[in-house]
Amino acid sequence: MEEQLRTLAQMQTLDDEIGRYRVLQKELPKQLNEIIESVEQATANLLEVETQRAEINKKQRTLEMDIKQLQEQHKKYTNQLAEIKNNKEYKALNSEIAYIKDKISDLESNLLELMDQENEIKEKVASAKAELEKAETRKKEKETDLREQIASLETKIEDVRNKRNDLARTLPVPVVKHYGNMIKHKNNQAVAYNRNGSCGACGFVIRQQMRIELQLRRKIIYCENCGRILMNRFEDNSEDASN
Repeated sequence: MEEQLRTLAQMQTLDDEIGRYRVLQKELPKQLNEIIESVEQATANLLEVETQRAEINKKQRTLEMDIKQLQEQHKKYTNQLAEIKNNKEYKALNSEIAYIKDKISDLESNLLELMDQENEIKEKVASAKAELEKAETRKKEKETDLREQIASLETKIEDVRNKRNDLARTLPVPVVKHYGNMIKHKNNQAVAYNRNGSCGACGFVIRQQMRIELQLRRKIIYCENCGRILMNRFEDNSEDASN
């Protein structure tokens, strides 16, 4: 009977390993998706600030053209001013020249504001490029390894499952069925160890008579609360299936 208990302990160790692989099957794809999404997000951020810079540059070119046209108009009207003899026409043209001058001043102020915005957006573009480069470097470093790990997990699980099944074939069918039922319905834990007089899984206090039976190892003991297979740990750690 002690040999059966050791076998059950080894099976639990193998199922613990399978459980860890199952966790990785959920976590590694998440990590991979986060890496890929970080590159996509960084690319989108860079595109956004590049678009903003292009819009600012477009506005700058438009303002520069408007200023140039007004300057030419100002020069033309100024030259005409000397040729006008009529006082009324002189005042009207002079007023138009003053308006154009003010308009040029306003546009130049707007142009300076756009230049400030351009300097700010240049910094944002540089920062976005750095973030994209960082994300792409991380993707390059991690993606292949993560994909390989993900691809290998099912094979690892199958290998460990085969080892566990080989052990299960040495046990009575009812015991194996109970073990499998506990694995399925009790969070992948069929075996629980005595922990200071309580079930190590659910914490239920073990009766004194059952504690004695656990020490004797003459039969399989089940927790009266959760139904898991109870046992004391083996001093030689034989529950480790790798030994």
